[in-house]
Amino acid sequence: PKHGSIEEAMSLLLPGDSAVFRFNADTAFTQMQQPVPPFIKRAGNALRLTVAAKELATMEQMQARQQAMQAQQQALMAEQQRLAKGRAAGILVKDDATIQAYLKEHKLAAQAKKTAGGTWYVITKRGTGVVPQKGQTVSVKYRGTILATGQEFDSSAKHGDTPFDFVLGQGQVIAGWDQGLAVLPKGSKATLYIPSPLGYGERGAGADIPANAILSFDVELIDIKGVATPQPAVAAKKAPVKKAVATAKKAPVKKAVAKKK
Repeated sequence: PKHGSIEEAMSLLLPGDSAVFRFNADTAFTQMQQPVPPFIKRAGNALRLTVAAKELATMEQMQARQQAMQAQQQALMAEQQRLAKGRAAGILVKDDATIQAYLKEHKLAAQAKKTAGGTWYVITKRGTGVVPQKGQTVSVKYRGTILATGQEFDSSAKHGDTPFDFVLGQGQVIAGWDQGLAVLPKGSKATLYIPSPLGYGERGAGADIPANAILSFDVELIDIKGVATPQPAVAAKKAPVKKAVATAKKAPVKKAVAKKK
C-alpha cells in the first residue's frame, strides 16, 4: 500500500486491535481518485477514522466468501422467481374464469378467442392487411380500462391521439399486448382482455392500475413497419428407414448316398 494511505493504516492492525487514524483529506481523496467534498474542506480538511479489526483474511478467503454470497443471492432470487411464477399461475386461472364470465355476461363469448399465452380478444373490425411478425414495429392506438370498474387509466387521446410504436415480441410492453397484437391483421380493431399476470401483476402501475387488475384495451393496429426477426430453422426429421435385414442362408446339407453292397 502507498505510504500514508488508508490501506497502509489497515495493514498495521491485527484482529482485536482498535485505533484512531487521521489523514489529510487532500491526500486521501487523491489516492481514491475522488474530489474532496466541500463539507470536509470546511471542517478542516482532515479525516478521522476510528476502526476496530475483527478478523484477518487472505484474498483467497475473501473471494471464496464473495462467491458464496453471490451463490446465496442467486439461489434466493431463483426461489423468489419460482414462488412468483406459482402465484402467477394460480392468479392466471382465476382471472381467466373472471374474463370468461364477463364475456358471457356481455354476450361476447361466441366472438372471443384466446391466444396460446392466455390473452383473450374480440375483433370488432377485421383488417385486410398482413399479421405482424416478431421483430416488426407496430403502431397502435388504444384505450385502456380496468375490467372490474370500467375506469380508464390511459389512452392515445391523452397523448394527442398519436399512435404508440413498439417492437413486437421483444418485451417492450406488457405480455398481453405482445400476444394480442400478434394475432391482428393490419387495420384491425379489437378489444384485448388481459389477465393480471400478463399485465402489471402484483405490483400494479401507479395509482391508476391496482395490483392484480384485469385490464381491457380497445386497440387499433394502424401500421406495421420493419423486417421480422428471422426464426431459427428447425431441421426436418428424416423418416425412419428400416434397414434391410439379411436372412442367413442355411448351409447346404449333403444327402447321404447309400453305398451299394
